[in-house]
Amino acid sequence: MLGALRQRDPAVLAAALGNDLQAAALSLRPGLAATLAAGRTAGALAAMVSGSGPTCLFLTRDANQARTLAAELADGDTCRTAQTATGPVAGARVV
Repeated sequence: MLGALRQRDPAVLAAALGNDLQAAALSLRPGLAATLAAGRTAGALAAMVSGSGPTCLFLTRDANQARTLAAELADGDTCRTAQTATGPVAGARVV
């Protein structure tokens, strides 16, 4: 993960992401699979359940794509709301 962050390439980071609790979350809340699929269809590089759910997160190439993806998800019927968060965050750094 740290190596992927150092490369500053969202596609490399997407390949490094994982969540060991995702399969369990999807078994308990199968509807989350539709949300993940909607994000991927809308262009997300990665789509996963955050923690043990029910929140999902999506990785995009840049802030513009994040806004577009959030708008598509909010306009669809698979999630109640979509928010964007961008980095880098002041004070955060990869060591």
